[in-house]
Amino acid sequence: MAGSGHPVVALDRDVTALKQREWRGKVEICPADLEDGSPWPLPGRRFAGIVVTNYLHRPLFPRLIESLVPGGTLIYETFGLGNERFGRPSNPDFLLRPGELLALAETAGLTVYGYFCGEVGQPRPAVVQKLAAVSRL
Repeated sequence: MAGSGHPVVALDRDVTALKQREWRGKVEICPADLEDGSPWPLPGRRFAGIVVTNYLHRPLFPRLIESLVPGGTLIYETFGLGNERFGRPSNPDFLLRPGELLALAETAGLTVYGYFCGEVGQPRPAVVQKLAAVSRL
């Protein structure tokens, strides 16, 4: 996205790898632990798109929705129950229940354009849920 000229903000607890990427300088890097009770690191900011990968902290979901502009897109992919047989994560606290991501999006009033729940083989075997949804105008 940054390579195509879109403004990008990257949030992570450990930004070491982010700072070493070739797109350093094109991406606003924001070190933040989203689970330690600290205030939301991007107060008042809203985004045309939010992408979440391989991460689940259920209390964060409403904040993500609030951070979308009307018509903004949420792309979310993370692990689901059943992934424990492939390795980490295996703690049920970090695994979505079947249909959970879809239900969260629908409850939040998002229009869902794509959803998948099941096993994948690439980039490694895993059980995942994937969602593409848009906030309503």
